[in-house]
Amino acid sequence: MNHHLCKLFGAAILATAVSTSFASAEEDEAELLKQQIEAMQQQLLEMQQQLGELREERDRERDEREEIETRIVEVEESVTEEDADGIDVGGAVRLNVWWQDYNDQRKDRYGDFELELFRVNFRGEVGNVILDAEWRRYNDFQAIHHAWVGYDFSDELQMQLGISRVPFGILPYMSHSFWFTGNYYLGYEDDYDTGVQFIHTPSDDWTFHYGFFKNPEYSNDARADRYSFDLVTGGDQGNTETNQLNFRAERHIDLGDDSRMDVGLSLQAGQMYNRITERNGDRWAIGGHLDSYFGPWNLRLQALRYEYSPKNPEGVSDDFVQKGAFAFPFMMAAKANTYTYSISRSFDLDWGPITWANCYNEGTYVDPDVDNGANSVQSVTGCSVAAGGVFAYFDWITGRNMWFAGGDGIGLDATTAGRWDSRFNINIGYYF
Repeated sequence: MNHHLCKLFGAAILATAVSTSFASAEEDEAELLKQQIEAMQQQLLEMQQQLGELREERDRERDEREEIETRIVEVEESVTEEDADGIDVGGAVRLNVWWQDYNDQRKDRYGDFELELFRVNFRGEVGNVILDAEWRRYNDFQAIHHAWVGYDFSDELQMQLGISRVPFGILPYMSHSFWFTGNYYLGYEDDYDTGVQFIHTPSDDWTFHYGFFKNPEYSNDARADRYSFDLVTGGDQGNTETNQLNFRAERHIDLGDDSRMDVGLSLQAGQMYNRITERNGDRWAIGGHLDSYFGPWNLRLQALRYEYSPKNPEGVSDDFVQKGAFAFPFMMAAKANTYTYSISRSFDLDWGPITWANCYNEGTYVDPDVDNGANSVQSVTGCSVAAGGVFAYFDWITGRNMWFAGGDGIGLDATTAGRWDSRFNINIGYYF
């Protein structure tokens, strides 16, 4: 029995020792796990702190980037506004070569070559007020070409006040040539007068012009040193233009496939004051035009009727009136029908510096409706060429009874009425 008690007592001691050993090991493991958890919590806190710092740095960089982008936009807008709000200065220098078969001395010299024009242009706006002006110096005289200030009331309505282009016929020109059509010499193409006009474009389909012009670009009506062809006084010719109203309507038609057509009507009416009789006569003109493009081809047609009814002194014929420009006055029929055409084709080129050319044939027929008058005819055949800043015209001009083409005037039954005259003209201009 004692022997069994001893065994039981030994077993109890061993069990107690084993249990104590296991409890101690569990306590050690729990302590280690606790330390590991605390270390991981510390690392998590450090990572959260680093993430917060990274977020703050990211937000700071984003704010700085947005500030820089905002500043760039402000600078770009400022530069754009400065570029738009200012006056640009440009101009041209032109040289001219010409030969005439009706000038024997010039024929003997095989033509002449000289400086034809120096001009200065001012164009731009300040405070939303537009300026557009041009001054020209020719060999024999200087003249204002145009000078107006304007304002855009909206995208559809613009006002021009000053010396501006009279809205009549195809704009800006009927012609493609340097020589223009005969309408220019009659005063119905690229003519500039002093007054006010409004240009109204209510849609892409229509353009309207409304104008009142008090007088030509110069109120000195004895001055023939001018660019535009106007009534000028001298001798027994005392008529001058005044109080002119203009209306022009044009319909734009899209034909598709790089083709379009403009069809228009022009009306003009005004007075003509005679400084000798101190009485007002009247004048009017009406014209219809067609301007069509078919790819590189362009066809232009225009017909107009004009009448001048002067109050001349007794003994001075009412059948003819005196116009003048380029320092030369001349006589023309006071009433006539005129018909003009222009057909041209343009070419995109890659010939060294030459990038573009346009070839054309243009004609004018003036049928006077007065006694002692005769038809006037002008034809221009040529090409224009663009190369960088250079733009050149090569024109062959023939005329019968046509001013600036060998004739004594326009519509006159003069000594040159039945004779054809020709001239060859080259104009080379550098435009800047």
